[in-house]
Amino acid sequence: MDIKWLEDLLHVVELGSFSRAAETRHVTQSALSRRIQSLELWAGSELLDRSHHPITLTPQGEDFIQTAREIVAMSEEAQSRIAASARTADYEVHLACLHTLALAFVPKLVADLTERIGPFGISITADARTVEEYLLSLTNGSSDMFLCYSHPSVKFDIDQEKFPNLVIGEDAMVPYCGPQDARLYIGEAEKNEIPYLKYSDSTFMAHVVRSIISANDFGPRLVPKYRASLAESLMTAAEKRLGLCWVPHSLIGEGAPRAELIPKEWMSAMSIRIYRSVENNNPVVDRIWAALSDPV
Repeated sequence: MDIKWLEDLLHVVELGSFSRAAETRHVTQSALSRRIQSLELWAGSELLDRSHHPITLTPQGEDFIQTAREIVAMSEEAQSRIAASARTADYEVHLACLHTLALAFVPKLVADLTERIGPFGISITADARTVEEYLLSLTNGSSDMFLCYSHPSVKFDIDQEKFPNLVIGEDAMVPYCGPQDARLYIGEAEKNEIPYLKYSDSTFMAHVVRSIISANDFGPRLVPKYRASLAESLMTAAEKRLGLCWVPHSLIGEGAPRAELIPKEWMSAMSIRIYRSVENNNPVVDRIWAALSDPV
């Protein structure tokens, strides 16, 4: 049994809807439904009455829901204690971020901040988490800040008063097929199938790419050939001439096509945001936040 299944159940019960719960959990509705079914299989009984709208608990679900709440609360409390005890004086700031941002953007950011506010220690955790997991890490103290991309197609349900944020950079999702020109795949004169390297459906990047595809007419020609959750994996596959993908422009580095040469309808701008908790009293975080709030 996975704690995430219990958290999924609590969200569905609170919101009365699989679709709304999936949005707040930042997963697809089908993925959330499968996880609820896995929980019910583990419990040995249906916990939700899907015939009602909004969705309600079955009698067995009513018996189980308080236990689920207690297990989740105990898990969060234990995680908070462990995170607090794991913090050491070796690093003054703990930053959580996407792996893609950790490769190039974060080192440049830290170098710039060091010049402006002086040296400071920093520990980077780069992994794939849900927004809720990132926010929990801010709440329990395992992270001081988290860094992510932002795009209009992905709505984050975040309390701005508890978790203020700043836009500290810009990027763009662009088509990429390694050494080849993307126009060879998706140019107007070409009508063949396009070997498509796609993101796993529940990822942030997948939502951004879908918004690009929906605004163009080449969507029916995309034939998935390779799927991965990391932009770096798709980019490497494209460099091996396996097909076409979309990746952040900053990730490509040397040899990246100039953004002004890419048709605007084939790409989409993204912001880079940094979040913190208002309850964080780390003085180094305050200095960093002040510097980021007043860019040179």
